Amino acid sequence: PNQGLSPRPDQAGDGLVSNGIVPMPRRPRRAPLGRCSFRFDGRPHSVKDARAWLTARMRIAGVPEEAAENAVLLLSELATNSLAHSPSGAPGGTFTVRAFFSPGRLRIEVRDNGPADFPLPTAPPNPEAEHGRGLLLVDALAHHWGRFDSDHGPGMFAELRWNTQPTPTTATGHSKR
Repeated sequence: PNQGLSPRPDQAGDGLVSNGIVPMPRRPRRAPLGRCSFRFDGRPHSVKDARAWLTARMRIAGVPEEAAENAVLLLSELATNSLAHSPSGAPGGTFTVRAFFSPGRLRIEVRDNGPADFPLPTAPPNPEAEHGRGLLLVDALAHHWGRFDSDHGPGMFAELRWNTQPTPTTATGHSKR
């Protein structure tokens, strides 16, 4: 009788089986997600679509939950600003979201199809206004943010960083802060 020391034909007839000596072939590991982009219609409902698109990619890339939540808020603000303050929000307009993943870091870019000379608000928001606090939120959440110009149009970016080292725990399993 076969004692598992060598491969034997599989009873189903589809090849050899593993027996501990001859390992089964392993699936190749998926390459880490580095960067990705997608163009969205320049309509308000597309901001929701952009958030869902980014959330799916962050899940693939293994972005920690708190960083992912902040990234979705940052994207929402940058995309909404693109629609409100550039031709991206005009009929037929578009905006492009790009995400760059690296260990402990995520850069989100929102590029509009408008001119490179759109102004950044410099005055503090009116406390009575319903809108106008988006970049204050971006400033509070992002480690670095700003505007950029490219051959494909201008845009805004925000970067998040997080610790990739394991957090020390106490004897009860609670994280030290």
